[in-house]
Amino acid sequence: MTKFERMGPAITRRDIMAGIAAVGGMAALGKAGIAFAADGKPLIWGSSSLGSTGYVILTTLASFVNKSTDLRNSAISTQGGTENIVLMGKGEMDLGQTTSSGWGAATSGEKPFTQKVDLVQLFSYTIFQTSPMVRADSPIQSMADLAGKRVMPAGAGGATALMFRTLMDAAGVGGKVNWTFGSWRETYDAMKSGAVDCIPTLMTNGRMAPVMTELQTAQDMRPIPITDDLVKAAQESNPGILVSTVAPSQWSTLKAPAQLITDSGILATTPRLGADAGYAITKAVFENAEEIRASGAQLRDIAPDFATRYLLPKFPVNAGAARYFKEKGVWRDDLTIAS
Repeated sequence: MTKFERMGPAITRRDIMAGIAAVGGMAALGKAGIAFAADGKPLIWGSSSLGSTGYVILTTLASFVNKSTDLRNSAISTQGGTENIVLMGKGEMDLGQTTSSGWGAATSGEKPFTQKVDLVQLFSYTIFQTSPMVRADSPIQSMADLAGKRVMPAGAGGATALMFRTLMDAAGVGGKVNWTFGSWRETYDAMKSGAVDCIPTLMTNGRMAPVMTELQTAQDMRPIPITDDLVKAAQESNPGILVSTVAPSQWSTLKAPAQLITDSGILATTPRLGADAGYAITKAVFENAEEIRASGAQLRDIAPDFATRYLLPKFPVNAGAARYFKEKGVWRDDLTIAS
C-alpha cells in the first residue's frame, strides 16, 4: 500500500477510500477536515515529494481553490508525476502534477506504465529545464560525444531519465552510453566529485534550483548544444519533449542564449472531472494569480497566458478550463477540447 503525506498526519489509499464510503452523499465538509466536492467525492490532488517544487505549487493551488470555491480539495505528497498518473488511472486521485514528456507513454500504455491512462489537461503552471549539462572545460561538445561517457539522469524511473533515453536514441548514442542513476542530490554530488560526465540541468523557467546553483558556484557548468534536428527527432518519439531558451543573465557561463530541453508542468485530471468543476478550479487559480505568485518563487509563472502556452495540442483540455481561457482571450486554436 502506497503511503501519502499531506500537511498533517499521513494518509493512505485505504484512508481515502474509507473517507469516501463514510461520507456517502454528504455535502462538502468544513475547511479544517479532508475536503470533499459537492457530489460527495473527494478531490485529491497529487503533488510530489515533500518540499519539492511540485509539492509547493500543487499544495498552494489547492489551497486557493479551497478558499475561492465550494469545491473541497486535499493536496498530498507522492513520488511525483508518474505515480500521480497511475493513481489517476486507478480512480484513486482526481488531479495531479505531471510533466509533458510523460503524457505520450501514459496515454499509450508504454513503459513505465502498464496500461493506458485517459488524461485531460487543465493548465500549465511552469516549465522544467532538464537538459544535458557538462563541466565547462569538458571535451564533450555535442550529444554524439556522449558515446562511451558516464551519464546520470537522476532516478531510473523518473521523467528526466526517460527523456534522456529518448534524446540519446535520437542522437544515435542510446546504446553507447554508460548509465548510472540516483537521487538529484546524488546526481549533482557525482558530478561535483568527477564520478560522471553528464547530468541534467535543474531549472524552473530559467531559475536554477538550489542544488544547481551550488554546483555552478563550485565549478562552471555549461549545456550541451541542442539542435533543431535533435529536437525534431526526439519529438517524433515523444511529443511532450519541448525546448526553451535560457539567457546569459540566468546562467553566467553562457556567452549567448541557449536552447534547453524542457518539460512543461501540467495540472492533469481525467474525464471524470466535469466541465463545471474544471472551470471553477481554473478560475479560482487565475483570478487569484497575483496573490499566488507572491506566495513563492516556484509560483511566478501562474498567469493566464502562460497557462495555455505550454499545453500539448495532441491531448484534450477540460471543457471548463477551455471556456475560461476563451473568456480571457488566451485560448490556442491548435488545442483540443475534451468531449
